Amino acid sequence: MSMTSLAKFNFKLTDLYPQSTDSNLNTCGNPDCWNFGVKPNSLAERKSFWQGKKLGLPDEQMVFLTRHGQGSYKLAGADRKHRRVTKVLEYKEDPHAWIDQRTIRCQGLTFDDSVCNSGFSILSPEHLTDEANRLRNHNGVLDGPSCGACGTRFLERPEEFTMSGAHQRTKDRNGRPIKATGAPKAVRVLHKPCKGKKGARITISLPHHRQKTSKDNLSILNALINSAGILDVQRMLGSAAMGQKIGISRIYDRIAWFEQVFLAYEREMLRRWREKQSKKKKPVEHRLSHDDIVLSVNWETASDRRNTQLNCAVTADADSGFVYRLDVDFDPNIAPLDLFNEAYLDQDGAPKNLSKDYPGTKFGSAPLFSWQRPTGRLHEPHFFAACVNEFRVFQKKAERLMPSQTNEQRAHQSEVLARVEGEINKVKLIGEDWFGFQSETEDTRGSFKGMTTRDTYTKAAHFILVKEMLPPGPIVLTTEQEATLPAILPHIFEEEIKRDQFTWLAMSFNKNAKKPEILRKVKEYRDQRWNFRNFGMYDGRFTLETDPQFITREYIRENMSTAVKPGKVEAPYPNSNYRVPMFPKLWIRSPTQASGELDKVVGFPIVRKGLRRQLKGIPFNATEFDEEVREALAELVFKATLQPASTFMNSLRVRLSAAERAGGGGARVGGSYIPGAVFNPRVLISLLNIFRVHYNFFELRPYATPYEEISAAPEAPVKKVPRALRIPGTDEWIDLAPKVSKKQERKTPAMRHGLNAHTLRKTGEIAVPDLHRLIYRPWLYAGTKVGAKLDRTWGSKK
Repeated sequence: MSMTSLAKFNFKLTDLYPQSTDSNLNTCGNPDCWNFGVKPNSLAERKSFWQGKKLGLPDEQMVFLTRHGQGSYKLAGADRKHRRVTKVLEYKEDPHAWIDQRTIRCQGLTFDDSVCNSGFSILSPEHLTDEANRLRNHNGVLDGPSCGACGTRFLERPEEFTMSGAHQRTKDRNGRPIKATGAPKAVRVLHKPCKGKKGARITISLPHHRQKTSKDNLSILNALINSAGILDVQRMLGSAAMGQKIGISRIYDRIAWFEQVFLAYEREMLRRWREKQSKKKKPVEHRLSHDDIVLSVNWETASDRRNTQLNCAVTADADSGFVYRLDVDFDPNIAPLDLFNEAYLDQDGAPKNLSKDYPGTKFGSAPLFSWQRPTGRLHEPHFFAACVNEFRVFQKKAERLMPSQTNEQRAHQSEVLARVEGEINKVKLIGEDWFGFQSETEDTRGSFKGMTTRDTYTKAAHFILVKEMLPPGPIVLTTEQEATLPAILPHIFEEEIKRDQFTWLAMSFNKNAKKPEILRKVKEYRDQRWNFRNFGMYDGRFTLETDPQFITREYIRENMSTAVKPGKVEAPYPNSNYRVPMFPKLWIRSPTQASGELDKVVGFPIVRKGLRRQLKGIPFNATEFDEEVREALAELVFKATLQPASTFMNSLRVRLSAAERAGGGGARVGGSYIPGAVFNPRVLISLLNIFRVHYNFFELRPYATPYEEISAAPEAPVKKVPRALRIPGTDEWIDLAPKVSKKQERKTPAMRHGLNAHTLRKTGEIAVPDLHRLIYRPWLYAGTKVGAKLDRTWGSKK
């Protein structure tokens, strides 16, 4: 039966628009439209508003203002991929066609009095809030203890808690006092606002106090961050224990403990840094780089040979290389079958919660849309496929392992298999026949130990949390042309855009260049820039004291060119997601070849208001523009870089064996098994967090910001090291000419970023924090009375 012959659901925008929320997610994202951040309203409301203004305009103009005033939107269609057909339950005899995702078109006016017509898909503010709550405390790792009366977590507001005793023996069996010899294993604290209420007194303990063997912890940590796999760690510890083999679960437990301690330490350091930065009179400009890395997790069973693909969002600081967050679109706290039963089946196992009522319409009710479903935050094709796959794996195990020697045993086996087949049919009934998802046939799927989430919600939550981590100040964000960003970034940074303190630069460069081409182009660039500098000094434009970065910006200003798609007919450079009216059409090709970003091209989706409106009036293929505009563009092209995020991801690929790419063996199609990797996504997320914090705080290395690299940064200070040569067969030495040493300064990203996590040796050298001391200190309670109580054993140590 064709789609045209099926009954359809015809909706109005007021029927579908998510209500009762303060989020501006489902509004126009065009900063130059007067609907930016404004929710829809009715035609009658707009008419009443403009009539109240009493402008005295002709009827034609009043009608135009009413149709296109603030809050004017219309419901549009959607892509073919969102079309669904429901043909079961109440629609069994009358199949209905519907569109699972709808597009809203903005009918507001822009700054030049034209109709905006920007389109956006409907998203769920509740799903976004849930995803942000999941990522804020890293899947619950940093939840910590909470007040039993009101739910306030100790780690969020430690100043509201006070000491109320300790879990420690004070008397021996004969009643004689015992002298305290160390820190107690646990202490009691009282939530002062809830004093007198049940649950206001809670117990807090050291995270490692139950570990029986702790000597291997640093060995495990060093192995994990230096390319060792889980089995490598098991073999290493097993040989050290003289033939004894430890279990994988013990390694997993230690990984979870490392993650908690490291993340708690990082949060405490960031809290101190934010307080310090907020006290400064002059706000700091935050230059951020954002990129994605895709990782694959091994299959869990031989019968289901499909990898779990994870998308990881990374945002780093360009000036210091500090990686703020790495968030994965995977929720390890979800059991797919449990969620399915809770969301879509009642106590008797019958389908529930499949549709929504629309009083006053011809059809009465319709299937739940993606933003209305309890599972809409998840990657739903993987979700329903994971439910079916788990049942299929169970069936194969039951056929192989259940006893089947007697007729009774065979009958029982058949009964179990038939019951499971019935459960599979329930999943297919709801997932495929009701909601219209096709049977999952991709080479990737959702894990049984959690579920992949929709990348849109994970990405939006990622930027919400990055913004929470930053002290006040302008933000310059560089990204690639990711399809999800235009729908979310204008809303996440709405306040900053209205204050003219947010700049978003979209960038692309040649990632497929081979080494000979890279070396040739870099050499040509350096020669050209050096000649440009010399001519400038000859003309009097530059002097020996001129800032190299200023010279580079001038070089970009004079040599940049307009970027267009190659071909017989000129076309705008960006892809379709960025070729929309809300963004300027002009993209610029940079003349620089530095920071590993060859043939860099930069677009300007959101820049300061005055420049943005000027750029929107410039054609995509313009070659001449005002000198003021050219200078502003050169400054933005100079700032655009993905280098800090790329550097971190390259290090991650090389150093963490679990993050290796799924190899392709010969003519094999699809993902393959990754030697040394894991099959539990939760463990991989823990390893990523451990690696990131270690990368930020504990690895000294030289670093040049991408801006210094572009500008041919001044070389490291020259030191002369004295040398001598011994005459063979004697104790006599002769002096040689001193060796010239150019030693680059080695710091961690945290040190460069201003996080005072380092220590100073007696020689004056900078040293990273003591790892051994860190992992045995309750850093999550730093600066509190609890920390002093649990940490007092370190007071006597140097």
